[in-house]
Amino acid sequence: MKFTCLQENLIEALNISSHIAGLNKTSLPILNNILLSAKDGELKISSTNLEIAAEIKIRSKIEKEGKITVPAQVLNNYINLLPKQPLKFETNKNILVVSTKNQKAKINGMSAEEFPIIPQIDTKKKYVLNSQEFKKALEKIIFSISSSDIRMELSGALFSFQGKDNQKKLVIAGTDSYRLSEITIPLKKNELKTERNVIVPLRALQEIVKIIKTDQEEEVELYLSENQILFTYQDIEIISRIINGTYPDYKQTIPTNIKTKALLNREEFVRIVKSASFFVKSGVNDINLKFIPKKNQLIVSSLNNQVGENEAIIDSDITGDPNEIIFNYRYLIDGLNNMSGSEVILEIVNDNSPGLIKSEEDPSYFYLIMPIKS
Repeated sequence: MKFTCLQENLIEALNISSHIAGLNKTSLPILNNILLSAKDGELKISSTNLEIAAEIKIRSKIEKEGKITVPAQVLNNYINLLPKQPLKFETNKNILVVSTKNQKAKINGMSAEEFPIIPQIDTKKKYVLNSQEFKKALEKIIFSISSSDIRMELSGALFSFQGKDNQKKLVIAGTDSYRLSEITIPLKKNELKTERNVIVPLRALQEIVKIIKTDQEEEVELYLSENQILFTYQDIEIISRIINGTYPDYKQTIPTNIKTKALLNREEFVRIVKSASFFVKSGVNDINLKFIPKKNQLIVSSLNNQVGENEAIIDSDITGDPNEIIFNYRYLIDGLNNMSGSEVILEIVNDNSPGLIKSEEDPSYFYLIMPIKS
């Protein structure tokens, strides 16, 4: 194998690939490597941890086809420190030689035959999303997904592909059983013309968020097989397994018989909750919200016998019954920080039912938070 490419073209692909290789939790040394494949006039860089895989194509001048695997971190760290100029690569058996005008390194590799086969997914039919809408949607969901593998179905987001023709949409939901977020975004295309639900692992979604550039309005294509999902963006492909299991029927937990509704200034509410957090009970993180419709006031209070107590009054538009509820302040702030617009709506039934937070400006997104029972 022999090829030449620019350092700046190579480094982005190596950063993505080496990160996925670094997620390897197995005892298989080959998974710490990345696969370099020079074929058909292009260089392809592949990495996998057996759950997530990445394949990235970059512009290169291929003089001799071939492939080799080398340690991901070693190659990435070395290339990062090289100047922005053409780099020459050549293999000698299982050794990769990297050369610049003034530097030369030999990196010990392993046979490409030992590298796992990355699943290939049929790309005849696809779902298409706007990249910026998709990135923002994932950012509003992934924080509420469980990071534990105890309940596998909660360690990913539910992707619900819905509708046909002019009503095509993707509904994404995430929960850790203490809070839940849901967002709906339009599908630009639905070539499958079918409705389907799949659970996509949190780690895969985190990688997608990283690779989508905030300053480029492009498309993300999604392809599904029985057990895998493929995301393509620019020249990057992320392949992930789909989590087997049944996602909780969370629609049943969304309160409908709302008793109290408050319209609040989001920034002021966040500030008050943060100040109350200094007086919560350690390990409980409890703050009390008391709704007084007659006075249009929300009273936020917290008490820690060892530290002290705090109480603040927020003037707000409150309708319905007088009410009271206790929330984990961390979960409350998470939800508020992901709301768009200057005002939020907080709806509750009683102190034993989840609270519902929505944006005054964006009806496509909501956040559900379970109360702390007194």
